[in-house]
Amino acid sequence: MTRRSAKACALALVALVAGCGPAPAKPAKPAATKPAPPRVLPGKADGRALLAADAARVQAAGAGALVVIASEYLSEGDKLGAFVEVPHDACALVMARGSPSVVDVDLFAYEDDGASFAVDESTDARPAVLICPPHPKRLWVAARVVSGSGLVGLGVHSVPTTATAAVEQAAGARGLSGGETGRLEAWPGLEAKLLAHRAWLGGRWEDVRRAAVPVAPRAATRLTAAVEAGRCLDVFVSPSDELGSLEVVVEDAAGRILARGKERGRDRSIVLCSATTVEVTVAIRPRASAGVAAVVASRSAPGAGASLDVSARAEHVTETRELAATRAALAKDLAGKGLGPAKTVFTGSARLGSRTATSLDLPAGCARIDVVAGKPLADASASLWTDRGALLAEGRGGAGVTLFACGAGGPARIDVEALARPGPFAVELRKDDAAPASLVAHPLAAARLLAVLDAGGARASAAAASSAQVVSLDAGARVALPFDVPARGCVEVVAALDRGGTGLDLRLADASTGENTVTRGRFVSTDRLCAGDAGAKGNAELRLLAGKADALVLVRALPP
Repeated sequence: MTRRSAKACALALVALVAGCGPAPAKPAKPAATKPAPPRVLPGKADGRALLAADAARVQAAGAGALVVIASEYLSEGDKLGAFVEVPHDACALVMARGSPSVVDVDLFAYEDDGASFAVDESTDARPAVLICPPHPKRLWVAARVVSGSGLVGLGVHSVPTTATAAVEQAAGARGLSGGETGRLEAWPGLEAKLLAHRAWLGGRWEDVRRAAVPVAPRAATRLTAAVEAGRCLDVFVSPSDELGSLEVVVEDAAGRILARGKERGRDRSIVLCSATTVEVTVAIRPRASAGVAAVVASRSAPGAGASLDVSARAEHVTETRELAATRAALAKDLAGKGLGPAKTVFTGSARLGSRTATSLDLPAGCARIDVVAGKPLADASASLWTDRGALLAEGRGGAGVTLFACGAGGPARIDVEALARPGPFAVELRKDDAAPASLVAHPLAAARLLAVLDAGGARASAAAASSAQVVSLDAGARVALPFDVPARGCVEVVAALDRGGTGLDLRLADASTGENTVTRGRFVSTDRLCAGDAGAKGNAELRLLAGKADALVLVRALPP
């Protein structure tokens, strides 16, 4: 290699090395920014807006301010609820409202022992119940979504007892004043039949449960209910058009049949009364095709058994005890009630299908006669007659019957009959220390009036009716009796017919607001009117539906 070529190679090598040096550095990319994590916000769903419009309407009608119980986003089957304390002398309006995506909401109120106190199962998202005295101190109030999903608000208002009718109408919580309830509103004619049924029974009734249940002949459909102490339970069942003959029975915890539904056209009804709280099961089964039946369970006012129409044939389900134990318990209850010592008139055995008749001498004035039932005697009836065959008193009870006799005294006869199970009984007579002139002059009305005051275990004597007024009634005239209702109190009006008339119509009205209720009974009618902080002026209007008769009317203030 020549010097020239070597030099050229060296230069080429230098150029190659220079060309293979490190490439220019590229600018670094900025690091990616990470998003902030989601935040969990404090607070809860607010359903106040769902309740606001109806709250304004009921407040204008006399209700208190809205208190939101609970708000939540729910789907089908979900529930929300809370305990609510209700003032003992006021009503409470409970409402549930759903957003537009919620189709159907049911509303329930339960007592501490789990018993259902009020329910609205209407097929919409606007249920409401009005809870009025007497009621428990607190209730568990719950709303359940039946169809749809979304936001549900649950609220409550306090309501003065003087504004119940107006608030009831404004909220759509119907039924308390005797009008339509708004539940099962798609059932044609149900409300009209139910109102006619309750008018036939007599007295005032409050809904406990309403439901449309599927029924089939292969197996009975069963629902549970409670017969509360001192009250009666009415079960009214109306079948759909596709159903034929329907069988309705009431069973106890052991599955024994206590009563069978009585026919009222295609409908069935059962009335149960008890001196103690009893859980029962209502079993419904069609004899042929399947379909749907509307079931309405209602409870009476306390002690209403004495004012029920005789033709209603209420069934008494109270358990009985041994005769000696029952007599001892009665003597203890009547101690200090203004009654003389007990005189045993007769002891014997009551039978089914026959009446045991016993003669006795009645003292002048007033007396209490107890037919004390001993185990296994259940559901007994008794009637008291003069020696000339005139009726003085009659009654029926599960663990015995109490009759009251006022008048000039003299020979009489008492008939006793077992209606469910035969068994031993004793007849005891106690002279009453009190003998109000109005009661002595109207023996049959006095017996009916005192039976109402004694019902529910009150153990009344004639002194409790000493202020009763005598009012002459006939079908062509109306009699009004004004009275005052004390602040935060209630006044009860009890009217009982003497001989000669039937069908007693009682209307109680608040003189200042015009709000009123109507109660009807065959021989006895009773209702009460309550007032708020300012008190109220009341008016009792009485009329007779047929005939002419005197009535004993007692207006008395109830303890707060």
